[in-house]
Amino acid sequence: MNAAVPRQFDVAILGGGMSGLALACHLDERNAQGDKCVRKGVVLEPRTDYQRDKTWCYWQQQPGLFDQAITHSWSSWEVRSAGRRWVSTCAQIPYVRVDSGRYYELAAAKLAQSNTLALNLNVGAQTIARDGGSFKVETTQGELLAHRVVDTRPCAIPEGTLLQHFYGWEIETEKDVFDPSTVTLMDFGAGSADDIHFYYVLPFSPRSALVETTHFSKKTGSVDQYETELRRYLQHRYGLARWQVKHTEQGVLPMAKRGQKRAQRADCDALTLGLHGGTVKPSTGYCFPHAQDQAAELALWLTTAKGTTPPQLRGVAARWFDGVFVTFLENQAPAAPDAFLRLFQRVSPDALVRFLSDRSTPLDYLRIIAALPKLPMLKEALRYVFQR
Repeated sequence: MNAAVPRQFDVAILGGGMSGLALACHLDERNAQGDKCVRKGVVLEPRTDYQRDKTWCYWQQQPGLFDQAITHSWSSWEVRSAGRRWVSTCAQIPYVRVDSGRYYELAAAKLAQSNTLALNLNVGAQTIARDGGSFKVETTQGELLAHRVVDTRPCAIPEGTLLQHFYGWEIETEKDVFDPSTVTLMDFGAGSADDIHFYYVLPFSPRSALVETTHFSKKTGSVDQYETELRRYLQHRYGLARWQVKHTEQGVLPMAKRGQKRAQRADCDALTLGLHGGTVKPSTGYCFPHAQDQAAELALWLTTAKGTTPPQLRGVAARWFDGVFVTFLENQAPAAPDAFLRLFQRVSPDALVRFLSDRSTPLDYLRIIAALPKLPMLKEALRYVFQR
């Protein structure tokens, strides 16, 4: 920000990652449709430029603002465990891959054309405080005032939270080894009493794929550990001795049992969105469709709300099922591979996709309950209810 940049806004979005950009673009869409309720909005992002840094995947159930960032699509996906394999197919709901570089480019271009929302790079937000009926935000380039603040910035993960941590290579090989028709969602390796371990493979072509090693546990591993796991997996499953690493990805996602109910910070009433604001589905780590849905809902609320409370981040049933399932993963890790395999075997692909995307019907929830082991899940449901 500099002296030429206005310092009073209707909405300030702190963080221009996937969620922050989605909200800004949805706000711009709403402004273009009618009265400009958000006449002056800004996204503050500390990065100086955008680079491809992530891969987001989800089941595409409807058109979205960022469909041009989709680079690959699959209608089949598999789960593997202890010599067993299950393949699900659903051509009507493809599993798609979003390139983060393209996503950032599309969002930045859209905001560059907006006359109501601006993207300011190289500006980091520091503190937020109430200032009468507005918020005062201290940034790395000065102070601003905003009627509404939406905080999408990362925050510390509480000690003891179950984590999904992963490390992956996008590789190219000298021979055809991958089946580009089928995604490997989970290929379970050797876990332990407090660690669930599996591999994830996105095949782009017979000679190109993103291969990730993923753990559900409360402690992260080292890069050396992850790379050793990847080498062993590529050698064991695909018989590879050589490959070229084109790109590296890694991340840590919180799998919180009891997340926020509403899109609002408790300390200063700023709105929240994003990875650490209740957007990630705790039991799976999927975030892209939830971020888009929540951004659209929050944009609607920001442009129409008159003194009402902010929207719920996720439904009551979705939060409860995720809480129980995460409790199960925490306490019965050795049973997790079989539980996931049963879900894919016994629940129809369309119903399971709706569950994984937080769009379940009551009947879908009954199907999920019927597919899972009854006594262990009942035990963990009681633990979840009574253990705070």
